[in-house]
Amino acid sequence: MKLHEINFREIDQQIVRIQGNEVLKQLHSMNLDAQGLTAGMFYCYIDHEKGLTFELLALELENGNFLIAPKEYSYKLRCRPLLDEEIMILKDVNTEVFKEKIEAIDETYKVSEDILKTRYIKEIDDSRHSEYPDDVRVFLLKKDKDPEACWVRITGTNGRKLTGKILTKTMQDFDLELEEIIEFGTMAMEDNSISCVCIL
Repeated sequence: MKLHEINFREIDQQIVRIQGNEVLKQLHSMNLDAQGLTAGMFYCYIDHEKGLTFELLALELENGNFLIAPKEYSYKLRCRPLLDEEIMILKDVNTEVFKEKIEAIDETYKVSEDILKTRYIKEIDDSRHSEYPDDVRVFLLKKDKDPEACWVRITGTNGRKLTGKILTKTMQDFDLELEEIIEFGTMAMEDNSISCVCIL
């Protein structure tokens, strides 16, 4: 399965195997040359600011052996260059050797309970950025203005609505500043799709 074909929830906080020309290119660029390198073993997690991220755990060689990545170094790959690579979730991995690194990652990139809950709201999946699960496309609605979309990074909830900070400028003047926190919800559109909307 290609990375772009899989839902982020399936691979978040999972150990995965990624294979393809681009991942090998990325690994070589990190000076991680190894004779017979065929794939990489990674721990996948969500960086709230930088999106889906893959931390290298080991290099897979064509003879079936693995070279464990040094614990004292961090080798990260972001989602975009890997979207067309083959990915497999590894269920039968002895995680003990990686336990320290994985626990450090989970602690460093831990988010609030509110943000964590929003990652499981499937209703807004069509509005999510494919590489940044905490970023959503929100349509701004205001009297005498045309509906206009902007990107918003979710900051949590305040009960019935979601909250987030504005990441992109709008063409029209909605009296909103970059990084301003707004409240938004969902609305069914004419084609029965669900969109995130902020009524101003």
